[in-house]
Amino acid sequence: METVSYRSVLVVTKARVREAEDLGATIARWLRARHYCQEVNVIPSEQGSSLYDDAELDLIIVLGGDGTILGVARHVMCRKIPMVCINFGRVGFLSDIEPENWEEGLKSMLASTEYRSAAGLRWALLRYGHHVAGGYAVNDVVLSRSAMARLVYANIYTDGELMGAVRADGFLLSSAIGSSGYSVSANGPLLFPTLNAIAFVPICPFLNTIPSMVFPTHTLFRFHLLPGTTESYLTVDGQEGHMVQTNDIIEVEGIPDCARFLGKGLSFIQRLRTRSFILQNPVNNPALKTQGQKTE
Repeated sequence: METVSYRSVLVVTKARVREAEDLGATIARWLRARHYCQEVNVIPSEQGSSLYDDAELDLIIVLGGDGTILGVARHVMCRKIPMVCINFGRVGFLSDIEPENWEEGLKSMLASTEYRSAAGLRWALLRYGHHVAGGYAVNDVVLSRSAMARLVYANIYTDGELMGAVRADGFLLSSAIGSSGYSVSANGPLLFPTLNAIAFVPICPFLNTIPSMVFPTHTLFRFHLLPGTTESYLTVDGQEGHMVQTNDIIEVEGIPDCARFLGKGLSFIQRLRTRSFILQNPVNNPALKTQGQKTE
């Protein structure tokens, strides 16, 4: 099997997990010994590092759960650097390799020239016309009330057109790859991960005035917080938060090809089944085996 040689590989291990750190060091030695790359570095996920900005970086191997993978992906958003993910999390929806099968899995992935591209989100928080914060999300952007606050009340616009003024516990915008997270838990749609689409999910809307919907990736959403909204939060990928207030404007739009994963990986149905999103042991129907066969 022909292998692909990389210039610079970064191995990122889940913070404060000894097993991930040990395996990361083992993988680095393994890569060097087999000449898969010219240079390899190992860092813990909590460490901000200039290595993410290395112009020569052309592969990242992540040993962690979905949260670790999201954090790494946000470091290199839109740079088209492929990632290989080894599961050290509880769910591991974004991972393709289990730790006990790391060598076989890496050999297969590193021999591949295929990659899976995932769309993401770009967001901005505006206050009285000034840019307060902004950045990228791989999974989702969530606008929600605090525990004791009233409902979030906002005018919602899509591509400049007013959808309406809506009261809800919150609003969630999810990328396709992120739709298996908070979105599906909030009764949002489960999207095929390579779709260029955004899921818009109202969280417990008042009087069920608006359903969940799916929009094209290029759609620009704008939420204008109306009087009556108090103590609300903007949360990005569950890892970054900002308090928002009346008259703030939150803009979110999709961006294609923001994250890449090396190799063919598990199929969508395999991923759903092995991560317990759908039935793990479907019953085979013997009658289906005879369908399409000619009768004598």
